Amino acid sequence: MAQQISATGLEFVRFGVWTNAMRTPAYRRQVEQAFDAARDANLPVIVTVRDTAPLTKGDTTDSAAQDEQLRAAAGRLSATIVELSRNYGSGILAVELWNEPEFQKYWPTGHIDKTFPVYMRAVCAGLQEIRGTTPVIGFAFATMPLSGSMPEHLLRDAGVPSNGCIDAVSWHAYGKSAVEIAQVSEYVRANFGLPAIITEWGVSSGRLATENGQAAAIAAFLRERNSMRTPLISIYEWQNTTNAQNSKERNFGLLDAAGAQKPALGALRSALKGK
Repeated sequence: MAQQISATGLEFVRFGVWTNAMRTPAYRRQVEQAFDAARDANLPVIVTVRDTAPLTKGDTTDSAAQDEQLRAAAGRLSATIVELSRNYGSGILAVELWNEPEFQKYWPTGHIDKTFPVYMRAVCAGLQEIRGTTPVIGFAFATMPLSGSMPEHLLRDAGVPSNGCIDAVSWHAYGKSAVEIAQVSEYVRANFGLPAIITEWGVSSGRLATENGQAAAIAAFLRERNSMRTPLISIYEWQNTTNAQNSKERNFGLLDAAGAQKPALGALRSALKGK
């Protein structure tokens, strides 16, 4: 798969590493194999690191005890990132902190306005030794980081930009126009002094859409990418996912679940050739 991605003309690959799963040898081997495959295909990696389990005990009512649990969980995440940086640093394009924390599905701890700042400030403090060597981006927001938005509040509450924790703000731009994306880029640069990059954008061929409609949407989007003022766009995703919840989620791939090329891949190739 990595060789195919490289041959298409794409310049990096993105995948996730779950901190709590790193305790098992089988999962650690999976991570190693993924980095090896990317390296062999000359693809640097954006590695999105998060926990898939709650960061605090559900019965914790004491705020000081909860904060202690959050900082302990943060220490585990930052230790995982430092380990990844040591083992695969030359192959890492950036470490991305978390994924869509606005959603309860991805921030299972709850009370994000109170728990995210405590947790993420502690994560950032634990990344001091890799600062300047491994780029760190955050926080893969699901919504546009604009004035008054939850992403803006979370960025400021986490100490961005004063703590120097992240090198770019990452977000997911599904359904957003080139004008909207440029607006985000300008706002983030003006208010945080950082670039805004897109670590997920894609179009599904499922539910009420079609494969040809997916291809047309990708072609139209990429024709405008130079006006978006973002230095990086990650397309979601390479191949259809068979175990997603619904038809839309299962059909974002440029390839179908069996590995056959969809028209979307041809549209992507044409866009990359045209630069």
